[in-house]
Amino acid sequence: MPAIHFERERKSLDVLPGTNLRTAALKSGIELYSTLHRVFHANLEMGPVKFPCGADVIEIVEGKGINARTPEEEAVIAGRWFLKRKVAPNMRLACQVAVNGDVTVRTMPVRELDKEETKQRVGFLGVVGGFFLLMALMLGLIGLDLVKLI
Repeated sequence: MPAIHFERERKSLDVLPGTNLRTAALKSGIELYSTLHRVFHANLEMGPVKFPCGADVIEIVEGKGINARTPEEEAVIAGRWFLKRKVAPNMRLACQVAVNGDVTVRTMPVRELDKEETKQRVGFLGVVGGFFLLMALMLGLIGLDLVKLI
């Protein structure tokens, strides 16, 4: 029977093969989320609309009894919006890990910010935001001109 060893919590769980790591941790009372993420995390699949988990990042300290990480999972770990983080090869999303062998896990690992990628994202979003603001201003002026207020 596979075992999950939580390093920080000093707790071990015996699970059935193929058990989802997130489900097992939450059922045993182990916190995977920081305070802010506990309130705002979502893990939903409704037909073609998917909101994958993204806040339950863990670090696999040792053990090979898990499935492989996908490129989509790596993108979610790196960050979806403004902040881009560096992704270590042993970082995973707990909701994506199926445990098939003994594994040691560190919950809530420290993730380093990727400053260059973050600057590029913020710059791009600034340009796009400025463009939309300019378009909204132009449409407002056209609307005012149509009602003869200018």
